[in-house]
Amino acid sequence: MLLVFMGCEKHNHNESAEHHEHHHVHSFVAYTDNMELFLQHEGLEAGKKSCITLYATSLDDFKPAESDKAELLLSVAGKRVSATANAMHKGVYHFDFAPEEAGHGVLYLDIAGEYAHFDVDVEHAHSEACAHNHSHDEHATHDHSHNHSAHGHTHAHSHAPHPGHGFAVEAKDGDVSFSKEQSWKIDFATAVAGKSSFDGVVKVAAKVDVLPDNFTTIVATTSGKVQFVGNILEGKEVAVDEPLFYLEGGDVTDNDAAVKYAEAESEYILSKADYERKKLLFIDKIVSEREYQAAEAAYRRAEARYTSMQRSFGNGKVCLRSPFAGYVAKLLVANGDYVQPGTPVARIERAGSVNISAELPVRYAAQLNNIRNVNIELQSGELVSLGNIDGRTVAVGRSVNECNMIPVTVTTDIVSGVVPGSIVTLYLSSENSAVENVVIPRSAIVEEMGSYFVFVQNTPVSFEKRSVVVGATDGLMVKVYSGVHAGERVVTKGAVVLKLSQGAAALDPHAGHVH
Repeated sequence: MLLVFMGCEKHNHNESAEHHEHHHVHSFVAYTDNMELFLQHEGLEAGKKSCITLYATSLDDFKPAESDKAELLLSVAGKRVSATANAMHKGVYHFDFAPEEAGHGVLYLDIAGEYAHFDVDVEHAHSEACAHNHSHDEHATHDHSHNHSAHGHTHAHSHAPHPGHGFAVEAKDGDVSFSKEQSWKIDFATAVAGKSSFDGVVKVAAKVDVLPDNFTTIVATTSGKVQFVGNILEGKEVAVDEPLFYLEGGDVTDNDAAVKYAEAESEYILSKADYERKKLLFIDKIVSEREYQAAEAAYRRAEARYTSMQRSFGNGKVCLRSPFAGYVAKLLVANGDYVQPGTPVARIERAGSVNISAELPVRYAAQLNNIRNVNIELQSGELVSLGNIDGRTVAVGRSVNECNMIPVTVTTDIVSGVVPGSIVTLYLSSENSAVENVVIPRSAIVEEMGSYFVFVQNTPVSFEKRSVVVGATDGLMVKVYSGVHAGERVVTKGAVVLKLSQGAAALDPHAGHVH
């Protein structure tokens, strides 16, 4: 690994000697809630100018931090030395300063309101040329990281530290070198291995459909020939009460909508007149109450029919309108088709929550009674957790259907990539195990000739390829029975790039030393 510290004025070269003198590079890292802070230096020596290089990475996207400057303070034996560095490149900062006292001290870092601190050792002055200071920095809090050797040889912590608690890290022989500049240029990310007791994971295909409140079927209200209003196509957006189809009798005279409308109007007028006449006669005791009530009933029926037809009839045609704003999901007839009353003409849908339904064999009945979490794998390969998209399990069948399967349905708000009518994959997990296993994101797993491995981070620029034995997955996370320990950080995005570069980028035995 070639380390070039821009902005550091001195380099430890002995121009009179033909051999190169190696200096161990001390590396530290800290993680705040928002940043990865990676420091490197060649050792701190009292009275000598030292150089510390900081690489600051945003944890949101693993791209370089946007801050224009960073501040560093060294405290040793009550003496404090501070330095401010402007960004040489985005995310890269170089500090030059000279420690005044030797002994055990603490480096405090402040960048864009993110704080980290690191335990360091400052050595007494030597006669040789001064060493240059490079350190790995992480997110600062008030906890202290520990340098485990008086000479700066350190070992990475196997547990996750507190936010801002910096700790020493060291590359291993055979690690794949991948600089911060390289990782910043690709889709790269890491995550900490954790523990979980998820068990009984069931993977099943499921169909997406809109909720009943968000779709309707337009049906023919009378017999007639269908005439599209304009260019009606599947997927077209429609407004509420927008005319979509006309029904007209055409050459079928007996079923002509205009004839039926005229009949309804005539019946309404006649029944109304008869009702009003018998109402007066009833008052004068000329007709019986029975005759009066029959006339009123006939009038009310004719009125309802006429009013209904009046809302949809115009210009000699019956008009079918959209009941709400949405889009035409499916056309069920063609332009010019002849339909009877009640014939489905089109399905109208609108955006909103969706049902995702699956069917499972009876052998999973026990696990379905104890569903802990549901993850959804979209056709794009993206995985989302039901709990993160305001979803919930709404129905689990208590008996089998005609196919001897148990139906399961979950409901969630519409999310990008979930299209009604499409097929997705559900991972239904139940907490049946009391034993916790190490789990890592499924995206960290790389397959190679039937075997599985991951890249474990030893430092933010060096990664160890390890073979792993994997178990069940809930779609997002996968159990790891060996190869990774809880608290270790693994590459979750960009592992394939590391795999391709491992031959050319393996660290040599002198990695981490500046010549």
